[in-house]
Amino acid sequence: MNTRTVNGFRVRCAVEAVNRKYLIQVWTRKVGANAPEKCWPLMDVDGRAFSNQDEAEARCAMLFKGIRGVRANGEPEYSRGAA
Repeated sequence: MNTRTVNGFRVRCAVEAVNRKYLIQVWTRKVGANAPEKCWPLMDVDGRAFSNQDEAEARCAMLFKGIRGVRANGEPEYSRGAA
């Protein structure tokens, strides 16, 4: 799992295994606030879960590096190459 701060939000990215499928989850939480974390699930380009963990982990790392900002509602913003 990777974690960093972007625009005053704590951002983390992880891969979760569900029934032999792998989901990428980006979590955001306002730093210093008593707000809950928000989860932003991501699928592969076809809108499905990944069937290969290594592929999901690699995509997760690429997406995490591509986060360029976080909107006021906690939604991550990605660079064009990462999205």
